[in-house]
Amino acid sequence: MKSLILAFLVCTTAVTFAIAVNLHPSSISADDGWIPLLNGKNFDGWYSYTETGGKNNDPTHVFKLEDGAVHILDVAPGVKFENGYLSTVKDYSNVRIHAEYKWGTKRATEGKRNSGLLYLAGGADAIYPRSIECQIEETDVGDMWIVNGSQVTGFLISPTFQMYDDDRNVGTTVRSRPGESLRILKSGDFEDRNAWNTVEIILDGDTATHLVNGRIVNYARDIKKPDPQNPARMIPLTSGHILLEAEGSEIWFRDVKVKPIEPTRKP
Repeated sequence: MKSLILAFLVCTTAVTFAIAVNLHPSSISADDGWIPLLNGKNFDGWYSYTETGGKNNDPTHVFKLEDGAVHILDVAPGVKFENGYLSTVKDYSNVRIHAEYKWGTKRATEGKRNSGLLYLAGGADAIYPRSIECQIEETDVGDMWIVNGSQVTGFLISPTFQMYDDDRNVGTTVRSRPGESLRILKSGDFEDRNAWNTVEIILDGDTATHLVNGRIVNYARDIKKPDPQNPARMIPLTSGHILLEAEGSEIWFRDVKVKPIEPTRKP
């Protein structure tokens, strides 16, 4: 019975996902109307946040601009690697987010090189603010992290991939507690670890779709956050900051931009 229920959920998921994708063909295929978020000269429109410096105080120069690209964690020998992020000043909703990244060689620890593109971020600034993350980590690019109190109903793209780290059933709702992060695994590994890669997030109302080098790898709907007036109640999360993460590995970001889309789904 359990296997039959799982098969039903996977089939239902696939149909629902196909419908969701078909609802935004223009936002997926169009290539005009992009708005650059980096001017290539300075960080106007952004602010930094680091572990020791806090907001707009980057004492170890975690974030630099080089030839129009953001260079993260190009630290001098002996200087401590700091976690943190660059955040847009503005909130964004109903947009397609585009960014290109390439790995460097410097890192705080051995293992997978790690960073991230966070979106729908809000609330108090912290190293891991309330948000949803498109993971940028070797072999894991496109994983979805539900960060610090956010909630989604996630969908499995491929039945050959486990959906949650903790073996929850396919299609269940996932809510992270304050200070906690939960992961929805992506479907497929489409990253080239020796070249520039493209990640995109399509924000349509309270849904999010992750693409890696043009391939859809993750999708979630019913994204929510705690109601500021009543934290026990969840309300739609449809708008927030965009963040480029520093998480112990050297990385470049370029061509960071957004394109407004017509929402097809009401929260």
